[in-house]
Amino acid sequence: MIIFRLGWRNLWRNSRRSWITISAIGTAYAILMALTGLTGGMMAQMLRNGTQLIVGHLQIHDSDYLPDRNLYDWLGQDTETNLQTLLARLQDFPEIQAATPRVHGFGLLSTGDQSSGAQIIGIDPGTESQVSSLLGTLVQGELLSESPRRGLLLGDILARSLGVQPGSEVAVVTQAADGTLGNDLYQVTGIVHSGLVYLDRSLALVHWNDLQELLALDATQIHEVAIRINDPISADVLSGRLNASGMLPAGAIAQSWGDLLPQLKDYVQLADGVVWFLISLIGVFAALGVLNTMMMAVFERTREVGTLNSLGMKPFRILSTFLVESFFLALLGLGVGFMVGAVLMYYLSTHGLDLTRWMGEVSMLDTRLDPVLKAVWVWDQFLWSALGLMLAVLLATYIPARRASRMNPVEALRAPTEG
Repeated sequence: MIIFRLGWRNLWRNSRRSWITISAIGTAYAILMALTGLTGGMMAQMLRNGTQLIVGHLQIHDSDYLPDRNLYDWLGQDTETNLQTLLARLQDFPEIQAATPRVHGFGLLSTGDQSSGAQIIGIDPGTESQVSSLLGTLVQGELLSESPRRGLLLGDILARSLGVQPGSEVAVVTQAADGTLGNDLYQVTGIVHSGLVYLDRSLALVHWNDLQELLALDATQIHEVAIRINDPISADVLSGRLNASGMLPAGAIAQSWGDLLPQLKDYVQLADGVVWFLISLIGVFAALGVLNTMMMAVFERTREVGTLNSLGMKPFRILSTFLVESFFLALLGLGVGFMVGAVLMYYLSTHGLDLTRWMGEVSMLDTRLDPVLKAVWVWDQFLWSALGLMLAVLLATYIPARRASRMNPVEALRAPTEG
């Protein structure tokens, strides 16, 4: 206990210098909290927009379906797929929040003198909104009816190129599964804006039963089941469990968003590495400040250390005294930093960092980044940041403290007194 008392008292022998060092550590920790919170918020936003917009956290489809999306590679080609049975089996996994079927096709949309190619996706309007946020991007008109009525949702860029508005009729022509040309008239019910240029330029959404009829597919023939889960980070583990469960249709596989969006996965891993780099970099700067403080403390107390040595105080105790002093220094700095960082995080998590002045809506890596960036409370990284700064402070103290503990008593007593 005496070592802790000595360490605490030594901390205030030069209170001005101690408070400067405490402020430096606190500032470093507050900045780390804000940076890791903003980085975590950017990662969460990109992951949310990249997966929940249309892809989903997981997809079940035929093993040959991607990347070409062949019309004939529907789920369970050799055996009839009972969709309701499959969806019921998926409910046995507590991680799965929702699942929805989809049918995919490509066709030519035309109205008057305008025509454009489009990616046509047949969705179940009743369950799609539970898996993706695409229907939530409606900017004009109404959503699709839950019953097939040949309604059509278009991306805003595609709608402009066709010159259509809600209520307009669009002719759709495509290659059907029976070898004929599928064609029909659809009425535009609404227009969506996803924020992804490639999607808004080519997206056409219809009721999945309407698309099955257009493509001459049976009611059991679907191309994929998109799934939303509680924790997107665990998607790889869950896809492995689904593939090993034996419950999927013959020839079907489950793939996570990391398999479907490999570039986004690489970016998330890169951003995580950037956070650790920031923790290390700021930790080094904080350690250099503490190193200077403790070297001055050792220099001022050279005769004192020599006296303790001559009286038989063990080097380990001398070393421990300095380390305890730096421990209190770091602890107070982290406490001050947490209070300041918590205020910053509250503002950044509620109001966000508005970058509208410098950037608009940015799309990259098959996802979009909103101009208002909100931070998230990443408690595990806050903890690791605090431990990293504490370790950096103790290591910076160890160098001069070790030198002090091994100081020759005779030489130390000849040193000038403090002050």
